Amino acid sequence: MQMNAELGWLSLLPSLLAILVAIISRRVIWALLGGVIFAYGLLYSPDLSTAALAAGEGLYGTLVDPGNLMLWGFTLAIGALFGVLEQGGTFGSFVQALENKQWVHSRKRARLFTWVLGVIVFIESNVSIMTSGTTSRPVYDRLGISRQKLAYIIDSTCAPVCILIPLNAWGAFNLGLIGQQEVEQPLMVFAGSVLLNAYAIFALFLALWVAWTGWTIGPMKAYELTAQDDYAKRQSTTKAAPDAVNKGAVATVILSLVSMVVLVPAMLVYTGDGKLVAGSGMFSVFVAIYAALFIAIVGTLVSIPNSVGNVVRGIVRGARDILPLAVILWLAIALGDVTKSLGTGDYLTGLLNTSVPFMLIPVLVFILSGITAFAIGSSWGTFALMIPLAVPLALGLGIPVPLLIGAALAGGIFGDHASPISDTTIMASLASGSDHIAHVRTQLPYALLAAAATIVFYLLAGMFVEVTRVAS
Repeated sequence: MQMNAELGWLSLLPSLLAILVAIISRRVIWALLGGVIFAYGLLYSPDLSTAALAAGEGLYGTLVDPGNLMLWGFTLAIGALFGVLEQGGTFGSFVQALENKQWVHSRKRARLFTWVLGVIVFIESNVSIMTSGTTSRPVYDRLGISRQKLAYIIDSTCAPVCILIPLNAWGAFNLGLIGQQEVEQPLMVFAGSVLLNAYAIFALFLALWVAWTGWTIGPMKAYELTAQDDYAKRQSTTKAAPDAVNKGAVATVILSLVSMVVLVPAMLVYTGDGKLVAGSGMFSVFVAIYAALFIAIVGTLVSIPNSVGNVVRGIVRGARDILPLAVILWLAIALGDVTKSLGTGDYLTGLLNTSVPFMLIPVLVFILSGITAFAIGSSWGTFALMIPLAVPLALGLGIPVPLLIGAALAGGIFGDHASPISDTTIMASLASGSDHIAHVRTQLPYALLAAAATIVFYLLAGMFVEVTRVAS
């Protein structure tokens, strides 16, 4: 099969059209599927029959890829896990216990609880998102906070924390990329780049400010008002006395969630022969989630009498509810794979080969990395494309290497946050129970605000580096 090469700006069209159609039509699955088909059409044009065959093979290959099969497996298990906890009745007791302890009796405390939980669970972004989101969701519903606000807080906490505290697969991946470049002491360079990841820092503390104050801008206002109106209506009705807390049910929720968090680093150490950063992140998460599911099932059956039917319904309903998002994830990965063949990343990175002012290099690396992540929906894919560009660029121009790596990482996180085809954005929608496009629309103003502050930071950093260079 003959593939087209050097498509240039045309290579951007499949991802950008998929994003636009998803936002306008709110039919994400069809938008992504159309993007995949269109991408293969470009790749094999004008032989459309070959393009159609290649699209089918690409979609099937993505579906049955061993690594992706593990991803589908633990994605469905996540749905089943929280289906069991909710349908089985243990989550109700957990929320009641929180309210009885007066830990999250107010909206402010509920938001801060979510932020803190997202910071603590820094081992893996999807685990962090699912843990923070599904634990907080019943509390938010009860207190009249919108699920869109929940989705924003978990999405803007979990991924930034994972890149800022890189004792996880994120750290191993990026350290490996940096180690392949011609830099001395890659670990120290990586540590420096983490401190210069301005977007992750701004996004994390903006989320803390929103959690502390409840600050609402843009489309988020309408969802917050609706949630508060629903809360007011519930308060005006006569409520039954709260049920007594089932301590066994509370212990089931805590044990299942804690086991999931603890087992990820434990399995990383085990699969890495004693080295955390050398372990298998995907397999570690897979084992941790299925162990948590097992604990949830057994704990529910033991603590709640006659709960077999509810447990079975919880497994089926939880897996069924998450299935559409698993399909979105599948199509997003397939689109990301074909955009690599189109040369989308190479085209974007090649834009920096033209002559640009020295002081603008850091901010341009950030913007280009953000566009790349937005278009392909993958922060990790963006890191893989941008770090090999950023390091030689820094070495060739005499710019501190950690600064450009930090800018590349920052752009990857920003584009990932803003993109509707990003896996973490999809997971945040799932965990919070928010409509996916509603989450994208309500989060975007906050993401753009943090990005604006990041641009100012990298402009100032570029000016400082240029002044220092001239002075020396």
